Amino acid sequence: MMDSEVPHTDLCSRVVQQLRQIRVDLLLLTEKYVEAHGLHNLTHFDFPGGNASMDSDMWAEMTMEERLRSNITAYLDFERRLMQVIEEQGDNLLQREGTLHSGLRGILRQVSALRCHLEHLGTTMGLEKELGKGIDEVDRSSGGVFERKVRGYHVLRDLEVWALRSVRDIRKLQREKGNLAIRAETSTETSEQ
Repeated sequence: MMDSEVPHTDLCSRVVQQLRQIRVDLLLLTEKYVEAHGLHNLTHFDFPGGNASMDSDMWAEMTMEERLRSNITAYLDFERRLMQVIEEQGDNLLQREGTLHSGLRGILRQVSALRCHLEHLGTTMGLEKELGKGIDEVDRSSGGVFERKVRGYHVLRDLEVWALRSVRDIRKLQREKGNLAIRAETSTETSEQ
C-alpha cells in the first residue's frame, strides 16, 4: 500500500470504529428510551419523517462519492433531529430520567464527531464541502407529548439504520481505495522492471 493511502485507511478504520460504538450505545439508549416513555408496543404505530428509507436499489447505483455525501448530509440532519428531541423532552427528562437525557446528549456528541470525520474523509477524496448547510435551526414541530416521544424513538431507530448502512459504505470505500493503491503500486513496480 502506498504511503499516501495510510492516513485514508486509518481514517476509514476510525470512522468504522465510531459507527460501531454509536450502534452499541444506541441499543442501550433506545432500550432505556422505550422503558422511560412506556413505548413497548410502538411497532403498532407508523410515524413518517425518517431519512433512512432510501431504496436499496437506488443506493446500489450510487457512486462512493455520492454515498459519502449522502452519509454526511444524513448525519448533519441527525444532529438537527437529536437537538430537537433533546429540546422537546429536556424538561421532562431532566425531572424524571436524567441519565436518558445525558445519553441523548452523548449520542449527539458522537454523531457530531462522526460527521466531522466523514467530512474530513470527503476532503481526502476531493469532495467539496457543501456551503449553506448548518445545524443551527431546530424544527419546532407540532404534536402532543406522545407524538414527540414517538418522534424521538424514530430518530434513534433511523440513526441505527444509518449507522449500519454507513459501516458497509465505509468498508466498501476502504476496499476500493485499497485495491486502487495495490494496482497503482503493482503498475509502478512493473514499469520499473
